[in-house]
Amino acid sequence: MDKKNITILCKVVDNFGDIGFVYRLARALTESDASLHLRLVVSDLLSFVALAPHIDPTKSEQTCYGWQIFDWNASDVCARAFTQEPPAIILECFQCGRPDWLDTLIFEKGIANEQNIVHIANIDYLTAEDYADDFHLLKSGTRSQWVKKINFMPGFTNKTGGLILDNAFMTARNHAQAEAVAHKTSQDFSVIFFSYERDCMPVVQALAEFQAQSGRLVRVSVAAGKSYAPFMQAWEKAGKPFATETLSFLPQEQWDALLCRSDFNFVRGEDSLSRACLAGVPFVWQAYIQDEDYHLVKLAALNERLKTYLNKDAFCAYDEYTRAYNVGKDSADGLLTLLQHISALKDGFSRFSDDTVANGNLAAHLLEWIRGFSQGFPPL
Repeated sequence: MDKKNITILCKVVDNFGDIGFVYRLARALTESDASLHLRLVVSDLLSFVALAPHIDPTKSEQTCYGWQIFDWNASDVCARAFTQEPPAIILECFQCGRPDWLDTLIFEKGIANEQNIVHIANIDYLTAEDYADDFHLLKSGTRSQWVKKINFMPGFTNKTGGLILDNAFMTARNHAQAEAVAHKTSQDFSVIFFSYERDCMPVVQALAEFQAQSGRLVRVSVAAGKSYAPFMQAWEKAGKPFATETLSFLPQEQWDALLCRSDFNFVRGEDSLSRACLAGVPFVWQAYIQDEDYHLVKLAALNERLKTYLNKDAFCAYDEYTRAYNVGKDSADGLLTLLQHISALKDGFSRFSDDTVANGNLAAHLLEWIRGFSQGFPPL
């Protein structure tokens, strides 16, 4: 079995968050070991091409960025390729499961056997909840003794897999930090706004008042997508009180650079949350709505992690506002109060970012797991 043959599975559910994570993971794995053979199996190539422009969404199989990329839905093409070169290591991203053709090969056609043990890692959703420490590397049963599966937990402690530290993002982060030191007296206040559909008037009003009170020139970059129309409508209704620009869909590396250079970010979803945590810039996160309001549990756990990095007043303002923001009951006064603590927020989020980076690179931790059961795999 070739332990350098790694298959990454991605079933796109939330348009860009799933594939954004997978694209970043593939880059980071290649950066950690250029000799790896990566095969990406993706259910929605149109979403992929929005982030990685060199992908051809019409092809069932292609080589791009040095990886083999397959259309999850092209059963015949995929089954033939994976029969000729059986998978050794499979990464199931965000509990996506496996396509039927792959399950058939593994469990019915005998690809998994005594000579070819297949190792599967279920890479779970990012959470700040304590259970991530306990679930990380926990074994999970399969219906074959020749298929070994574990849970791999991204997270915020050294007992988890950490976050992806790809070179492009870390370079953007380092450049942004250097620029911030060189321009300490800048009067600009740049904001990225990226959310699900919502009433954006409280945000617009607060930013307008913050500009008036602070004397800083607010410029909001509004991401295309679900939040664009609501924000622009509120901005126009408020009399266009500050500068805005439209952010069309950008290659992932350009988006990362903007997140790192801004002064305040509104983000949504999984991949943007992980980048916001690493950027060292104060942010408000809109969690993906889940049954029984479980997303509020995830928000509370994240806020609890941030608590130790903020003074009491700043944390109270942050916790109160983000909870209100995630149930659609945020107010302009709440955000304005939060922004009045911008110096404390900037310092706290910077230290939180540094500690998160110190937990290590998720891609490198995955390779350490592989080396744990692979004889002859060279060390990092």
